[in-house]
Amino acid sequence: MSLRPLLALSWRESRFARRRLLLFLSSITLGVAALVATQSFAANLAAGVRDQAREMMGADLSLSSNRPFGPRTEGVLDSLRRAGVPMARVTSFASMALAERTGGARLAQVRAVEPGYPFYGDIVTAPAGRWAQLQRGRHALVDPALLIALDARVGDALQLGAGRFTGFGTRVKLRGPGGIGSRVAPRVSIPARHLGVTQRIR
Repeated sequence: MSLRPLLALSWRESRFARRRLLLFLSSITLGVAALVATQSFAANLAAGVRDQAREMMGADLSLSSNRPFGPRTEGVLDSLRRAGVPMARVTSFASMALAERTGGARLAQVRAVEPGYPFYGDIVTAPAGRWAQLQRGRHALVDPALLIALDARVGDALQLGAGRFTGFGTRVKLRGPGGIGSRVAPRVSIPARHLGVTQRIR
């Protein structure tokens, strides 16, 4: 018996199966494409959220407490420092800010920052570049709203607690967590090494 009729018959009978196979393969292709697109969108979204969180905190991780860290926590931080993990301490407290020239006074949220902070994001100042110079002296960077409230200007002396600082710039754009205090009082940033002169932290 010739194989040609059998092959022709088999070809005709397989047409429906071929259509189903083509539809199945198309479904797999579309399904894989949709999965890849979804995973790509999720990855981009996660990366965007991570980058925004970094800029808001100014770091990858923030550890906060309303009281000094205990010996165990300080020990962990010291071990991380020795391992080369970059970190910076930011101490926040409320204090009256007094402009010596005008006598104006206003409650402020003071943040004493160590060099290196923030690790992500930018702090734009006026005049420009003052954040990079903050650690070079007993300087204070203030919110523009505080200068207005004190009727003060850049260059005026500011009394923060028992310490005297020079208001040598304003912050136009700020990154970093502020907490509830920053919503009710304007911020002032000072170098952490001059925190003691304020006598506000025991």
